[in-house]
Amino acid sequence: MRTSVAVMIVILAGVAPCNGQDAPIVAAQPVATSREMLHKYIGATFGLDGALHATFFSALSHWQDSPPEWGSGTTGYAKRWTSKYAQSAIGNTAKYGVASIFHHDPSFAICQCTGFGRRLRHAVVSPFVARTRDGRQVFSAASLAGFITGHVVSASTWYPAEHGARDGLQDAGVSLMSTIGVDIFKEFRPRRPR
Repeated sequence: MRTSVAVMIVILAGVAPCNGQDAPIVAAQPVATSREMLHKYIGATFGLDGALHATFFSALSHWQDSPPEWGSGTTGYAKRWTSKYAQSAIGNTAKYGVASIFHHDPSFAICQCTGFGRRLRHAVVSPFVARTRDGRQVFSAASLAGFITGHVVSASTWYPAEHGARDGLQDAGVSLMSTIGVDIFKEFRPRRPR
């Protein structure tokens, strides 16, 4: 847990928008409209993204036998999958709800900068950054709300009694690290020429 907190502090200290770099900027990524944000929320929560998130994290939890009270086998996996899916839905609802209030777009956007180091930094800090309607990058309260809410609510409510908010925060740290990994993949995956 302390390692996760330390890593998050180091990353937060390095949060800086891609635009502030010396590299030439190509056209800025457009900010999603309210309708597009609704589609992102629905896709992330009820679409393939939500199902894949639940499948990956429930498999990891099942492999680690966490929580052990849920047992092994198909029944244990089903409990873990349902729990992870609900965590994701709660987290996405908090994330996109807060984003709507602030009129921010917390979704990942490929960096318009050049150079491996700049692109890597952009991908690593992207979970902490949202774009405003005028294109500025700001700290993403929406993403933070999503990470914490989904995991703390589940650990504090339907997980076995000895698990609580502390376990939820630890799970949120693991989820944050995996999101950074996914964003790095998104930043550097090969693209089709336009």
